[in-house]
Amino acid sequence: MNAFNFINPLIPVLKPEDDIAKATALLDDQALDQLPVVREEQFQGFITSDMLFDDLFDHSTVGEYHLNPDKCVVYSNQHFYEVVKAFSDCDLSMLALVDENREYLGSFDAQDLLRAFSKTTAVQSPGSIIEISVKQIDYSLAEITRLIESDGVKIIGCFMQNDAADPNYIKLTLKLDRKDASRTVATLERFSYNVVSLFQEASIASYDKERLDALLRYLDI
Repeated sequence: MNAFNFINPLIPVLKPEDDIAKATALLDDQALDQLPVVREEQFQGFITSDMLFDDLFDHSTVGEYHLNPDKCVVYSNQHFYEVVKAFSDCDLSMLALVDENREYLGSFDAQDLLRAFSKTTAVQSPGSIIEISVKQIDYSLAEITRLIESDGVKIIGCFMQNDAADPNYIKLTLKLDRKDASRTVATLERFSYNVVSLFQEASIASYDKERLDALLRYLDI
């Protein structure tokens, strides 16, 4: 997924020479906690409402604050998963997107990321979802894929996480292009895979919403 899809064009940009009154007004108008600061196309960092409140009478312009151009930044060539991790590592609710020359391309928050993710094929396409619990030492996506595709079924989405109940196991969530996955479940169980959950057409929408809500909680917003 291209990171350009996440950019929110409605997020305003401040310049170092902008005064504090403009910065606070924009934060209030947009109901945001931070805004990007850009000097001649180069990202300078985020200025936050806390910074403005703490030093309101010490500075007259945005550029007088100590900004960190390396904080909460992702590059245009980074993968979706790397962007998600960047959110989890960042103590702000916004990321700046820059190119290889660190020229500012735009900003986005977790809601923008979630909206882009919700439009992916794995979420939008009809089908079914299965969850498999498997020992980490026995995990082989190639083998699981081979078994599933032997029934003429395609995997259109994959999500893996540690099993909270047992650190030696992982839970593998697969989105399939088949609305009825009962035959696939039978195949996997025949080869001793533990299918712990099956979500078919009737429950797929609520399950997708649960996963999206889980992503929001992971991003801590």
